[in-house]
Amino acid sequence: MKSNKTKLLIITNLFPLPWEPNRATFNRQQFEPLVEEYDVHYLIPIAFIEWFKYRKTIRQSAKRRYVPYFFTPKVGRRFYSLSMFLSMLLHSGLWLKQLKPTKLLASWAYPDAVAARWLSQCLGADFYFKVHGSDIDIQCQHSARAKQVVKASRFAKGILSVSQALAKKMITMGVDEKKIKVIYNGVDHNKFNQVSERPHPHEYLLFIGNLKHDKGVIELLEGFAKISSYQSELNLIFAGNGIMKPKLIELAKQYHITNQVIFLGSVDHSEIPMWLNHCRALILPSYHEGVPNVILEAMACGKPIIATDVGGIPEIVDEQICGKIIPAQDDNAIASAIRYISEHHWDPSEIKKHSLQFSWQKNKAQLVNLLESK
Repeated sequence: MKSNKTKLLIITNLFPLPWEPNRATFNRQQFEPLVEEYDVHYLIPIAFIEWFKYRKTIRQSAKRRYVPYFFTPKVGRRFYSLSMFLSMLLHSGLWLKQLKPTKLLASWAYPDAVAARWLSQCLGADFYFKVHGSDIDIQCQHSARAKQVVKASRFAKGILSVSQALAKKMITMGVDEKKIKVIYNGVDHNKFNQVSERPHPHEYLLFIGNLKHDKGVIELLEGFAKISSYQSELNLIFAGNGIMKPKLIELAKQYHITNQVIFLGSVDHSEIPMWLNHCRALILPSYHEGVPNVILEAMACGKPIIATDVGGIPEIVDEQICGKIIPAQDDNAIASAIRYISEHHWDPSEIKKHSLQFSWQKNKAQLVNLLESK
């Protein structure tokens, strides 16, 4: 049956994949409610090496297309936006022509938004984009990429920033302030406020995310090692996989804390509430972030937070209610924060109350308002 709703095409490399179902679940949660207002379709660029590796698991559909994105690894990154644009046209040009979307929303500044801007001109569609954090904090440190993002912004009807800090950086770059709307991510409060069985017998601190260097996982383990002898009953649990896992295992052995450090590997998003509801605190010592959804989810569970003073984190974590903000790349600060969290009383009901200002319902209303801006 043909839909009378406005056709919205979302272009993003950040979305769950058949072989990586827990990838960027925040985008899935944000965009799924839009089907109530729009006829939503997805175009999902995937690095060509990964696309060919997992191609047998890919199922294309009328609503969702997975595109092999061809580029030259590690060189010529200023041309990645052009490479993505051409990849989308070559692979899904006929599908796009038949779809004829009215609105196009890109979720990631570079190269996604730049490529999407060109695509929107080809399709005659209104163009919008969303920025997350690293796409501005890291990618736009390079002037050639930053100039492309700024130029693309001139054609945008609206720009979604996940934090005030990120919005200020874009304004400094030269993006029109009037086009930027700060919309914080949401959380499913019903899902994260449920009673569950304890998944681990001991008290534990919890990290959830990619085990990579700039998530601060090395400093986290080293900071934990400094207090482990004083709190021998306390465990540190890593939920996630990543390139730094072997190094973390090696360091745990070096510091003689292998019996206190646990690696869960990848955890399905449906199981995250259980692990959060029984942790002593969530720790996220990243070097850079937008507004991490895992912090919103931990607060919805009434749990205190230890997180770094980066991106939009200070905008959502009230230290009087929710935990401790610390400097990045500082294992001593992590050790001190763990002691602080353990020695203070935290009121779960107050933390949950604070988290209620962040919801997917509110997020949807603000996003629809942005998409309808003229």
